[in-house]
Amino acid sequence: MGDSYQLPKVVLEASSSKVWDTAIAEWHIVSCHDNGDASGDCLCGHEGIRYEYTIRNSVNGNELSPIGSTCILKFANDDLKKEIEGWKAAIKLLEALETRRPGVVLNGLNRDFFSRRLYTFLYEKGAFPANRYNGYDGKNDYEFMVDMFNKRNPPTEKQRNKIYMVLNNGIFPWLTLFRDELREGRL
Repeated sequence: MGDSYQLPKVVLEASSSKVWDTAIAEWHIVSCHDNGDASGDCLCGHEGIRYEYTIRNSVNGNELSPIGSTCILKFANDDLKKEIEGWKAAIKLLEALETRRPGVVLNGLNRDFFSRRLYTFLYEKGAFPANRYNGYDGKNDYEFMVDMFNKRNPPTEKQRNKIYMVLNNGIFPWLTLFRDELREGRL
């Protein structure tokens, strides 16, 4: 394994700012690739990376790849940390959707797989498409799902039906596309 201290040098060389605390704020995640077998290597030298991210500098457009989530977290950038958490939660939900194990409930409210943060991530990534049922504004479905997640009482039958529709016409199809792009490295 290479010296993990290569990371600051590589990031600073590709950043507009040459001061670490300023440079790390310039970066955001643009894609993720699933190696499946954890055969990837991070640009810092870490081996055995399953999820390889590509990050882009929002100031100069430079990209760095592949980089593992452990190294991205070394940036100590809250926005990148939230984005990594979003990617991981979406991947966890995708894996649950693919396996559909007995007893696993994917009803939009199960806290093992769903969270307000995940709904925000999914909304930002386009998993809530505009359609006639949400007034041609996906944000309405996003807000509905967050409201349902925050409820203390179980949803009514009408609300359960809407949750089902949002999951099966928006989130789950988006996860299927996400899976294909994740595995092909097109995200």
